[in-house]
Amino acid sequence: MFLPKGGAVFFNVWGLHNDEKYIHEPERFNPDRFAGRTRLAPEYATSADYESRDHYNYGVGRRLCPGIHLGERNLWIGMAKSLWAFNFEQDVDSTGNPIPLDMNYQTGYSEGFIVCTNDFPAKVTPRSEKRVETIMREFDQAKCDVFSKYP
Repeated sequence: MFLPKGGAVFFNVWGLHNDEKYIHEPERFNPDRFAGRTRLAPEYATSADYESRDHYNYGVGRRLCPGIHLGERNLWIGMAKSLWAFNFEQDVDSTGNPIPLDMNYQTGYSEGFIVCTNDFPAKVTPRSEKRVETIMREFDQAKCDVFSKYP
């Protein structure tokens, strides 16, 4: 295979993440499929055993994201704080029935180079007033310590 100078190669991340050879029912939300995967993403990403990879969100090989460590840790902190602070529920229609989520890859996602889920109805509520107070206090501190430095 010949790649011309200046040519681009795109890695089919969506195809890998949705290959039923490796992932049973990839369109179904099933966190249990990652049970037993206790190592951090950089360990799986740099493993010589390519079949041990659980995702390719940070790229591959020499083009692996140099910020993989920072990215994974920040995602973990953000998710942990979100789960601590809020209840997440499927939204309901006027009759009280759950509004189904569109998980179809043709209709439930954006189009383009970066593919994301389309907006979907969800009910997000604070777990308690005390947690709201903590969130607001930390937000005020971040405005002062961080956001004010980047106008």
